[in-house]
Amino acid sequence: MGRLKARYNFSRKHLIYFWIFAVYLIAGAAFLYFGLQPVSSEEVYARESAVSDGRLIISGIDLDTPTVAVKLNGNDLEVPDQIAGSYSAHANKTLLLGHSSTVFKNLKEIDLAQLITYDGKPYIVTAIEEKAKEDISMKKVLQAEDIDTIVLMTCSGEEIGNTNDYTHRLIITAEAA
Repeated sequence: MGRLKARYNFSRKHLIYFWIFAVYLIAGAAFLYFGLQPVSSEEVYARESAVSDGRLIISGIDLDTPTVAVKLNGNDLEVPDQIAGSYSAHANKTLLLGHSSTVFKNLKEIDLAQLITYDGKPYIVTAIEEKAKEDISMKKVLQAEDIDTIVLMTCSGEEIGNTNDYTHRLIITAEAA
């Protein structure tokens, strides 16, 4: 008996299926590789700032930053690391939040009657307060006003342990000019 010879005879139909499968396999691998790469928070906020609420400018303290809308997570607002976040509960009042170690590091140098530009509109600082964290009513901070108002808030006081949280908040209120 002679040797049996295995012979593969692929039809044109089989070759088409093979190439379709190969393309999907390569595309899937590329998606997994490029789609799952880590992204820095600066890149994320740079992308988000293109569709942000606006820009916050306080020339007297060399502050010029984009703002991005922040979301309420339970009772907490998620504050961006390097830029200001904005939150509005009412059309005529906006809370602008930022870290005192980054974007709002010079906010303590602001003065009464200083000009602030937010979203292209001028505002004048009408109040500067430092309050203990537990004495702040966010309901009052966010309540509607008769005049278009922005409130800037950042940490101040002493650090609470190693939590990156502080005992007080610096609260700046500014009304439309």
